[in-house]
Amino acid sequence: MNLCDPKQKAFAQRVYFDLKICRKWSKLHVYFNEINKWIFFLGRPSDDQPLTFVLPISSDEQLTVDDLFNLRSKLSSALPSNIDENIPSVLMAIIANDFTLGYFNFSFGLSSPIITKTETEISNNQIISTINDDFTTNEIKKEIVNNEWPTNETNATWD
Repeated sequence: MNLCDPKQKAFAQRVYFDLKICRKWSKLHVYFNEINKWIFFLGRPSDDQPLTFVLPISSDEQLTVDDLFNLRSKLSSALPSNIDENIPSVLMAIIANDFTLGYFNFSFGLSSPIITKTETEISNNQIISTINDDFTTNEIKKEIVNNEWPTNETNATWD
């Protein structure tokens, strides 16, 4: 790691602390790309998520469109041969000189939509509302089933 400048080492350390300690990433390993002189990480936010490249980079550094287009292949070429998993994204950690940190995620190809449990229940018409208020949910269900709004109040005004 003596092949890169001290500024990049400090930036990589800042990103490592942020991801591992603050954001609680489950796995995070450091690598060095000798061609581009980049320190980068390979990790995953949690055990059920895919591996992601993390590239700490100074906000002063300029990358060309070709650099961005070939980012994943450049980082993959620096990995040991025992890692053969297809890594779908690069999380670029952009760091300012005052150590302000921002992340930008590059995904390659089309990502599949993530469907939550609530969306699945709604699409199967098993649930109409996620509100825990029984009165509201019952009223909504009655309105849709009977196409009317029952009420016990004789002086009710509907706007």
